[in-house]
Amino acid sequence: MRFASYLTRSYWKYALFSKQAGADLLKALGAQNLIIGLLDSFKVIPRDTLPGITFWAMLLISVVWVLLSRRPVLKVTYKIPKKDFCYEVRIGDLLTSKEDIVVSTNTTFDTDMASGLISPKSVQGQVVARFFDGKTDELDKQLKKALAGVPYTDAISPGNKKRYPFGTVVKIPAHGKNFYFLAMSELNEHGTAGSTQSQIATSLEKLWEFVGSQGEIGELAMPPIGTGRGRLQLPRRKVIELIAQSFADASQEKAFANKLAIVVHPDDAKRYEVNLFEIRDYLAMSLHH
Repeated sequence: MRFASYLTRSYWKYALFSKQAGADLLKALGAQNLIIGLLDSFKVIPRDTLPGITFWAMLLISVVWVLLSRRPVLKVTYKIPKKDFCYEVRIGDLLTSKEDIVVSTNTTFDTDMASGLISPKSVQGQVVARFFDGKTDELDKQLKKALAGVPYTDAISPGNKKRYPFGTVVKIPAHGKNFYFLAMSELNEHGTAGSTQSQIATSLEKLWEFVGSQGEIGELAMPPIGTGRGRLQLPRRKVIELIAQSFADASQEKAFANKLAIVVHPDDAKRYEVNLFEIRDYLAMSLHH
């Protein structure tokens, strides 16, 4: 995966042509120039005796240094100053996470994969396959029990006929961890899921509220919700930034998690050229609460 990153346009664009890369290149040139100045001052190597190729050698060294400082990685971490929580954005398999997992689902909490309503390739489908032996009966039972008393409206989509508000959360314990099923997409009359940016933002706000009041202070892991079958028209990087900012804003009020891990599947990272360095820079510059 690291080697594959070298083949992406986004890596080279960031590594050599971003503003930060330019700033680091100038710093490296400046540091070398300072060393040459000191050597000249102490008459160790007079500046006027250096060959004409010196500048180009310095430039090459600076470029190599910038590239070495931007080697592809599979994980970046950022700790909020003066706060007891951190972010981690990593490329990997969400379902192997040690953290409690946020599972994006639809507002009707449909789970039926046999009819094709829920794709086996979706995060929800994979959770059912791996942690519920591919059987939805027990999951449906727990979802129905948890949703008893939650206000709903009639749904027009195939499948379940109770539509719950965006941001409705159900906590399901299984295999030593908690799964937070988050209603963040809506099925239309054809069974096709969709979300808008405002619906995602609302769902995230409700998720943090739920975890803060009914969850456990621990570690959370989640995918860039809405980017798959939610059909959200935003790049993965923007969705990650949206999630991170929402988490930071909610954490101003109360502590509800020690760490938030946003996990990008390796195939998505490659296909959509997810650059973790760009994301780390955003976290460092913007999440300064």
